[in-house]
Amino acid sequence: MQTTTTNKIKYFAYVRKSTEGDERQALSIDSQKDKVREFFGGFDIVEVLEEKHTAFKPYSRPVFAEMIKRLDRGEAQGIIAWHPDRLSRNEIDASTITYMVRTGLIKDLKFGSYNFDNSPEGIMMLQLALSQSQYFSSKLGKDVKRGLEKKFEMGWQPNIAPEGYLNKRDDIKGQSSIIIDKATFPLLRRAFDLMLTGTYTVPQVLDKLNGEWGFKTKRFRSRGGKPMSRSALYRIFTSPFYAGIINYNGKENKGKHKPMISLEEYDKIQLIMGRNGKPRNQKKDFAYTGLIRCKECGCLITADIKHKIIKSNGEMRSYTYYCCTHKRKDYSCRQPAINRTDLEIQIEKELEKYQIRPEFLDVGLEIIKDLEKEEYDKRIAVKNNAGKTAEALKEEMKNLTKMRCRNLIGDEEYLESKNELTRELAKLDFNESGCNADTKVIELTKKTFHLAIYGRKQLLEGDNEAKRQVINALGSNWTLEQKKIGMLAYKWLEPIQESQKLLNDKITRFELANIPINKRRNELLDSLRPCLRRGWDSNPRYP
Repeated sequence: MQTTTTNKIKYFAYVRKSTEGDERQALSIDSQKDKVREFFGGFDIVEVLEEKHTAFKPYSRPVFAEMIKRLDRGEAQGIIAWHPDRLSRNEIDASTITYMVRTGLIKDLKFGSYNFDNSPEGIMMLQLALSQSQYFSSKLGKDVKRGLEKKFEMGWQPNIAPEGYLNKRDDIKGQSSIIIDKATFPLLRRAFDLMLTGTYTVPQVLDKLNGEWGFKTKRFRSRGGKPMSRSALYRIFTSPFYAGIINYNGKENKGKHKPMISLEEYDKIQLIMGRNGKPRNQKKDFAYTGLIRCKECGCLITADIKHKIIKSNGEMRSYTYYCCTHKRKDYSCRQPAINRTDLEIQIEKELEKYQIRPEFLDVGLEIIKDLEKEEYDKRIAVKNNAGKTAEALKEEMKNLTKMRCRNLIGDEEYLESKNELTRELAKLDFNESGCNADTKVIELTKKTFHLAIYGRKQLLEGDNEAKRQVINALGSNWTLEQKKIGMLAYKWLEPIQESQKLLNDKITRFELANIPINKRRNELLDSLRPCLRRGWDSNPRYP
């Protein structure tokens, strides 16, 4: 430390304290001034320069920049500071200081907690100290960022709690949380209630909040607080935080704090405000998007939700519409949108063509069981026969190769015979795959029965995934034109459609629910089997 002495060098005393909260361990400005007077009172100090900006970024400290200019003009030849990190925490400002020392523009540096020697070795040590300050600052920023991200992942907003809430720190656990502010939380909830009526504007709510209810912000509360500003109230009404959603670096997460409003109420307020706010990002799931195309231009059909507020009771109703995406730049499509309800009514009418009574399921599955046994026996027979034939063909091909090696046949005859044997082997594989296809048809028939019996209920009561399953099971090439849907029904549904009335009549007549498996039931099975088998046998190779 320095004592009182005579020195011809003039000094600037530079004291800095960041206002951004990232240098909590640094002495305050008043403390730094006191240390300067205590340690360097005998030096010729031209002026004490105060700075309240972070040194992490270059070109962000106007007082420091002005000090450098004044040093360059010769108003002083030295700097006094508490520590090198008061002068710089970045590479550019650090290089400026060390360059001016090396070239003589700065003849001396005095620090309250660091000894500097103006020599090559001293300049090197200064550079190390400034580099260490830069490293510490960068590491601190990274650690703080990691801590904030961890806090966000845990469900807490990683910054100062907004109006209506308070930050609370648990000193025992070392964790902070957000709790409601009992003084302002109820008042802001009343403000949200006024907005939800749809009859108040933001300025009108602000007048009631400040004038009638006496709202005061938590800032400067010890001095009586301040009224809410209009811009602050707009931020509150458009912040998803009050609906339980926290945001950090563009990511959203469900917060652990107590929500002031529901997400539905938040969305309604955004609509009332004319969507001038910041509605939360939502991943919308629609049942029929990606499955239907516009018949006019061929683009896919998309969906959107429209909201309407009923003025009589303030209730908000939502409607889903399906329309063309209009993505073709070379064509102007003018197809109108269709309401989801109208769309599903048309799908329901398609389902009615194949609807049969639930009692048929047991009978249908019993018929399928018989068909499965027949197919199994068929596959075994075909497989055994194909195996024997394949072995014979392979043996014949070996003999053919031996004959060619012994020059008993020519190249032309050899290739012709080999190609013929290869085609015969390929036919065997095709026939075996055809038998496997029959197994797929049986599984498809089961799904068809379920669609015919439960498809309507699944469409009307199921979730979006269930609705998509109905669409995919009913047909392909779905189109929309002039609010009318079209599609190509799968051929395996034709037997159901053709025999629908006959099947339902037979089920009703025999009243299967009250009849055990007996002769009458066997008679029913025998009478229904041709209806289904006829359609299956007519086109048995559907994938």
